[in-house]
Amino acid sequence: MTQEFFCGIDFGTSNSSIAVTSPTLKPQMVTVEAEHTTIPSAIFYEANSPSPVFGRKAMQKYINGEEGRLMRSLKRVLGTDLMQNGTILNGKSVKFENILAQYIKYMKEKAETSINKTIKKVVMGRPVHFRDNDRKGDKEAEKQLREIAQISGFDEIYFQYEPIAAAYAHEEKITGEKLACVIDIGGGTSDFSIIRLGEKLKYKQNRQDDILADSGIRIGGNDFDKDLSISSFMPELGFRTTYGKKNLYVPSSQYFDMSEWSKINGAYNYQNKKIIKEVLNEAHQPEKYVRLQELYEQEAGHRLLMLVEEAKIKLSQSSQINTTLEFLSGKPKIKTSENLFSQAIKPDLSQIKKAMSECLQQAQIKSEKIEIIILTGGSTEIPFVKNELCQMFPQAQISAENKLISVGLGLAFDAYHYF
Repeated sequence: MTQEFFCGIDFGTSNSSIAVTSPTLKPQMVTVEAEHTTIPSAIFYEANSPSPVFGRKAMQKYINGEEGRLMRSLKRVLGTDLMQNGTILNGKSVKFENILAQYIKYMKEKAETSINKTIKKVVMGRPVHFRDNDRKGDKEAEKQLREIAQISGFDEIYFQYEPIAAAYAHEEKITGEKLACVIDIGGGTSDFSIIRLGEKLKYKQNRQDDILADSGIRIGGNDFDKDLSISSFMPELGFRTTYGKKNLYVPSSQYFDMSEWSKINGAYNYQNKKIIKEVLNEAHQPEKYVRLQELYEQEAGHRLLMLVEEAKIKLSQSSQINTTLEFLSGKPKIKTSENLFSQAIKPDLSQIKKAMSECLQQAQIKSEKIEIIILTGGSTEIPFVKNELCQMFPQAQISAENKLISVGLGLAFDAYHYF
């Protein structure tokens, strides 16, 4: 009898991963790009090329200045009007569901190559809420993701909340029974679950009784990128400077568009460039504002935001860093610090903490009853974020292993039990 294989896919806003399993194979991560078990959720469409490239290779082609279009944060279009409108690639109208399916299919083929078997059954991770306070949009987003998985070649598709999957991955090392709180801060969302975990509980077929609550909010690492961009980088491009006889602040929407991964490609339009040109003629600090014009004319928004993201990561290790924008006039040097970054993300983190408190209320559990905190997602490595969240659970043990792969691994554990 032929051995059947299943997989779990963590399709993330910033990074993705896939793990495989079978009735006789313990869940294991798949090497999806070179030696890496995670891959950036990025696609680069080369000019006049029928096949896109993915992940780190996609980002490198963009950085090298090759002609084409980079796309990131694709997950954030699920449940939005963009899914219906599509986009233009190499002069042709393309639906986003087909773009996302190319990425999922790439991961599926990597997994199949690793075991030399076809995979038709998958547990797909999903945030607790694709859309905040929008039940209809949330259902539509899951429906779209199911259709994307079908286009990619899967026949049986099951969904699991990402924080629950992370809990299953960590459960393998838990002795006895623990009341856990999972905090998953990904690129696009922050999700939480209160769940009972234990060495005996993991063998149960149905875990619904063990899940006391789950909730989430559409704020994540990409929003921290935006906060850092606006607070530290964009002032050197003229943000909050003035223009004209009335000393008005320059329009801000163009800065916000360039600070959000999912909006960059759509911002390079005639209307934005026209506004920037008109304001530049009356700008009181044209030496700074002209850099915004250069950013749009060069279509270098992704390049700038990559440097912002890099700065964010470095600030987890250093109290102060400098970044030089070599591609803009005057080569401005951006100085930022851990303290300034913490202040910038404070409003978003307050919303995350509020959603976390609502999850505890939903579970009817006091924070001091939580025995273990499971941290997953790259943004939980930010010292200010980690400290603020952990202070809510002063008596809990912290488990923070395999932050970037725990969801993918847990989805494979779920696939093992489900299929």
